[in-house]
Amino acid sequence: MSYSERFNLTLTYSPEISRIAANIGRGFDPDSGGAYSFAPDIIGWNGDTPIYGNTLSTSTPCTPEFKAQGEYLMTSPDALFMAMQAAYAERWADLTAPTLEECQAFCAAIILEPQI
Repeated sequence: MSYSERFNLTLTYSPEISRIAANIGRGFDPDSGGAYSFAPDIIGWNGDTPIYGNTLSTSTPCTPEFKAQGEYLMTSPDALFMAMQAAYAERWADLTAPTLEECQAFCAAIILEPQI
């Protein structure tokens, strides 16, 4: 498997989006680390103390197929919802998958990177 691509995603931060992003991250990552995929962005430092901005980000090496799938799901809340339902049913039946409304809020919080 060739991890020749990189999937980057930035979201406008809110406590609710942070929680939703953790649950969606879990759905994409088959091991136990997916819920910790998104982190607040550091925009500066006050001595040794980080200063956080108003965004969360994640970045992961991936296959071209995963990147294409991820990019599609970020523009289609309905498809993202279905993917999360399937992932949770398969791997975490004891946890509640993100709702359609949460998937819609997640997709609405995405900050699109400028195409250069």
